[in-house]
Amino acid sequence: MVWPVICPTVEAWEALLDDVESGLIDVEGVLADLDDLDALRLRVQAAVDDGSIDRRPVLQRCAGLI
Repeated sequence: MVWPVICPTVEAWEALLDDVESGLIDVEGVLADLDDLDALRLRVQAAVDDGSIDRRPVLQRCAGLI
């Protein structure tokens, strides 16, 4: 059996890179806020309020810890 080669489109790669970039920005922000848990809580709450928390696993994990 020959398996088809699946080549993602440019749009798919761009979407993946956007997700990775967003995750890195969240990680950077969380690390910066570790010494200020109130700021971290505000960051998580803002993501909940704007509905983006579902697409932000780093902030989801933080929300479960704080």
